[in-house]
Amino acid sequence: MEPLPLDPKEIDARLGEIEPEVAREVFVDLLNGEVSPALAVARLILALGRAGDVQELAAEVAHRWGRPLDPSLRELARLLHDHREGCERVAANLREHPDPMIAAASPEEAVAACRFFFDRAVRRSEEGSVAAYSLGDPGILARATEEIVALFDGWGLLGPERRTLEIGCGIGRMQAALAPRVSEAWGIDVSPKMIDAARRRCEGLSNVRFSVCSGFDLAGLPDEGFDLVFAVDSFPYIHQAGRKVVEMHFQEAARVLRPEGDFLILNFSYRDDLAADRSEFRRLCRTAGFAPVVTGMEPFKLWDGVVFHGRKGEEPFPERFSWKTFLG
Repeated sequence: MEPLPLDPKEIDARLGEIEPEVAREVFVDLLNGEVSPALAVARLILALGRAGDVQELAAEVAHRWGRPLDPSLRELARLLHDHREGCERVAANLREHPDPMIAAASPEEAVAACRFFFDRAVRRSEEGSVAAYSLGDPGILARATEEIVALFDGWGLLGPERRTLEIGCGIGRMQAALAPRVSEAWGIDVSPKMIDAARRRCEGLSNVRFSVCSGFDLAGLPDEGFDLVFAVDSFPYIHQAGRKVVEMHFQEAARVLRPEGDFLILNFSYRDDLAADRSEFRRLCRTAGFAPVVTGMEPFKLWDGVVFHGRKGEEPFPERFSWKTFLG
C-alpha cells in the first residue's frame, strides 16, 4: 500500500528553517515524493559542495523531524552513510562542472570545456561521471539505465533489426544494456577518456561500436544508417555550445536516421525552463523535418530525465555539410 501524502503544512513545520533555501527545496521535494533519495543526495551535494556537509544537514533534519522518521529521510541517510567515498567523488566532479548558466565565448570553447571536464571526471568515478545521482554505485546506475531501456522498449523503439546511436555515450552503459536487444548499438562522445572506458566495459560485445566525435556534428556516420538516435543527459552540453550547434545536431540526426526513424533527447537543457525547452524543440523539429511526438514528459522514478521525442518525416533533407560551414 502506498503511503499517504504528507500535509505540506506539516512538512513546513517539521523542517523549520534550512539554509541555503535550495537545500530546503530539495528536502521538500523528497518528502513530497517528487525526487528519489539518490537524486536528492546529488542535489544536496551540488547545493552544499561537500558530502560531509550534506550528512550533517541530513542528521539535523532527521533530528527535527523526530520519530517515526519518514522512510525517504531514512533512505537518504543510508545512502550518505553507505556511499561516503562515492559521494565525495561526485562532489569533486560537481565542483569542477562547467556552470550551465554561463554561456561560453564560442562553440569551440564550450566543447573544449566539456571534453576537459569529462576526461577528468571519468578518471575520478566512472559511474559518477555520467550520473551524479548514481553516487558512484554501479547498482544505482544500472537501475536508472533499466528505466530508460524499458521506456524505449515500451515505445517500440528496439528490436533485432534496429540500429541505435547515442550522442554523448559516456562510459557505454546504454550500449551494454541495448546490445542484446538491437542489431547494432553505436556510441559517440567528445571525451577520449570516456570512449576508452566505454570500449573496455563493452569488450566482447560484437555489435557495439564507439568513436570520438567533434561535438559539432555527426560527421563520419552514414546517411540513413540508424533507426534510433538518442541523447541521455548529454544534450544540455550541446545546448550550451550555442544555437547553431543545436540546429546542426537536429539536421545531422535527420540525415543519419532512416525514414520514420526516432530522435529522443532525455534532458534538452539545464536552464530550468520547460516551456522554453518545449517551444525550442518544436521549432527545431519543424526546421529539421521531425514530427514532435513527446515534448517534455517526465516518466522516470530514479532520476529527473525529461523526454523529448521527434520522428523523422518524409521531407527532403539538405546534403551533408561541415559544422564550420554551418557556423559561418
